[in-house]
Amino acid sequence: MNSLHPAPAGERLRRRWWRAALGTAAVLVALGGSTGLSAASPTRADDKPTPAPAKKEKPPEEDPEVKMGRETHEDLLKSGIKLIRDAKVVERVETIGKKVAAIANANPIPASYGSSKHVPYDYKFFVVDDPDINAFSLPGGFIYVNKGLLDYVQSDDELAGVLGHEVAHAAHHHVAKLQKEQSRLNTQMAAGLLAAILARVPTADTMNLLTGFQLIAIQKVNGFGQDAERDSDHAGIILAHKAGYNPVGMLTFMERLGRDQKTRPDVELGIFRTHPPERERAENMIAQLKEMGLPINRREVTNALKVQVRSVTASKEAPDTKLEGVSEVLLEGKVLYRTASADRAKQVAEALDRLLDSDLQIYDLSRQGATLLARGEPVLTMNPEDASLLDGANPTTAADQAYKLLRNALYRHLLNGAY
Repeated sequence: MNSLHPAPAGERLRRRWWRAALGTAAVLVALGGSTGLSAASPTRADDKPTPAPAKKEKPPEEDPEVKMGRETHEDLLKSGIKLIRDAKVVERVETIGKKVAAIANANPIPASYGSSKHVPYDYKFFVVDDPDINAFSLPGGFIYVNKGLLDYVQSDDELAGVLGHEVAHAAHHHVAKLQKEQSRLNTQMAAGLLAAILARVPTADTMNLLTGFQLIAIQKVNGFGQDAERDSDHAGIILAHKAGYNPVGMLTFMERLGRDQKTRPDVELGIFRTHPPERERAENMIAQLKEMGLPINRREVTNALKVQVRSVTASKEAPDTKLEGVSEVLLEGKVLYRTASADRAKQVAEALDRLLDSDLQIYDLSRQGATLLARGEPVLTMNPEDASLLDGANPTTAADQAYKLLRNALYRHLLNGAY
């Protein structure tokens, strides 16, 4: 997933923490001095004891990560982030997200990065009015999904995988871990620079050393970030599965994202890459799904090789009286077969679905005259009446068109699945 943690807001938070820490220290020093003087003052015997003031119960302290997430969320709102309020859109995300979050709260998944410490959060889900295909999370259970991602996913199963990934970031305390690692690296950099200054290293060499330290720090922090992404991918699949969704959706989302990114300018990110390559992530997901004993059927969670039956009157084609009452079978939105018998259309569609679910391959297809065969068994036979409904084609030509349509669809699916 493309997780985002806004740097400006985080920097403001760090400055706020330092100010608060310094202010608290000053108050403690002042109180300590005052209390010491009071304890040393003599007390007369006839003084009446002063009743102790009633103790006020302290409100429960807010979880540090929830506080960080809440304050960053407030900063995001102040910075102008636009949230979508459409009830249907928000309800879809919240319904799926809360199912996934409930699993994370009830069934903690061991973390390979971050922390396995189990802290149930009150997860909150927001839809950002942004066309980019992205989702991100903040510490403490604040989850954000861009509208562009909602338009991009092809099923609730894919969306559940994305939300599971983001929930895992919060549940496994990835930001807190990254902050600790970055703080440790900053300390090491400071010690190295101090040593260079004490050794009276020339200024130019010191600047080169600083640049080297910074590049090493970037490489290490990004490496930690990639470990966090791998952990979230792994946990996201488990969360989606336990929440009742098909975790293959996370795989198909990643495969499609990787393929679509190939059309963008090729930029080598090198040490500045914060996410593992999509191919690596997809391969890891395939291995995990197999290890879990789950079938990988991409048709169940995407629009790929989708078979539909509809009446021609419901189509957007130009009205033609000879097609009234005709049923048609579509594969990925393209007409494969037309017939005057609704039952016959249903039978052909069900046969195609069974074949496609059984991992039908291109080499399984063949054609003999007007009959389309799969693994040597007839799938459909075009008769003159059915063929005439397909632009006046004869049975052999109509069968050949159906054969080529199905073969090309399988070929595209093979390329996509082989990402």
